[in-house]
Amino acid sequence: MLKTDVGHPAQPAIPLIALGVLKGYIRNPLGFLVGAVLTLPRFKKRIPSHFPDEFVKSVALQTWMYIRLKEKVGQERAFEIIRAISLPAGLATTQANFKAVEMPRTFENLIANQQRNNRQGSTSWNRMEIVEQSEHKYEFRVVYCMFHDFYTQMGVPKLTTIGCTFDNIFFNSYLPEEVTFHRNGIGNRIADGVPACHFVLEHHTGEA
Repeated sequence: MLKTDVGHPAQPAIPLIALGVLKGYIRNPLGFLVGAVLTLPRFKKRIPSHFPDEFVKSVALQTWMYIRLKEKVGQERAFEIIRAISLPAGLATTQANFKAVEMPRTFENLIANQQRNNRQGSTSWNRMEIVEQSEHKYEFRVVYCMFHDFYTQMGVPKLTTIGCTFDNIFFNSYLPEEVTFHRNGIGNRIADGVPACHFVLEHHTGEA
């Protein structure tokens, strides 16, 4: 029997998503994935110790796969393969974190789960500031992004932009007929060199 509820949402099988994508782009994708997993402990020894273990667990395999893929297929192709893996995997994971199956999709639940996720979920290592919260608009800024910090220290800062792309996908798909997400313009991300990432969610229900 399936056991999933609000307190225990289902979790996606990320390795299966990775394998499915790798099958389209490299020879022996299973061997590559197994090799990445088996050598992952060696890669983790290179990670600065101040990064929390749970955070490292969430990003290490993706980072290590990207580094290994660069040696096989080049940087540009490796980045696109990792993006092809990370976006659907991230969407599946975040749907679980935001309890999208277990709870009604409402603007209020979107805000509540974003704040809960920032306290105890996948973005709890970041620091955010709420700018505005009303029935029509929710705006916040991330003033410290551990993902950008990590990728930069590991020499692969470009991986940060995959997470930025994912923000657009998730927030604009949660309630696509009611909620739109944007960043108050182009270049408003830490990855672009500014001090904070901007997040604006506008609720349009009831508008003509």
